[in-house]
Amino acid sequence: MKEDSLKQFIALRTALTQEKARLESRLAEINRVLGAAPASAPRTMQAPTRGRAANALSLRDAVAQVTKDKALTKQQILQAIAKIGYKFTARDPMNSLNVALYTPGNFKNNGDGTFRALKK
Repeated sequence: MKEDSLKQFIALRTALTQEKARLESRLAEINRVLGAAPASAPRTMQAPTRGRAANALSLRDAVAQVTKDKALTKQQILQAIAKIGYKFTARDPMNSLNVALYTPGNFKNNGDGTFRALKK
């Protein structure tokens, strides 16, 4: 009985391993056709990682640029920096924005839900 279960397990594992190899091969072919960069070696049992976006400005500089002339709410800031081309890779861009806004010395919190770049 144990031997039958073991043989069944080995057969299923082998089949899954072969199917995985076929799928990875197919995905590599699709990426090649679409011109995508080849995927690195497959990660196992890890959370997917996010690369750093290639932004011309830091988040702090992007926020300073859009808030230099008028105070904006956090949502307006997110929209404005997206318009100037800033890209987030974080799952929660608002969290990253909050860090920048509430770091002492970066921006003025007007107390009404708006923020403005500090005058320098």
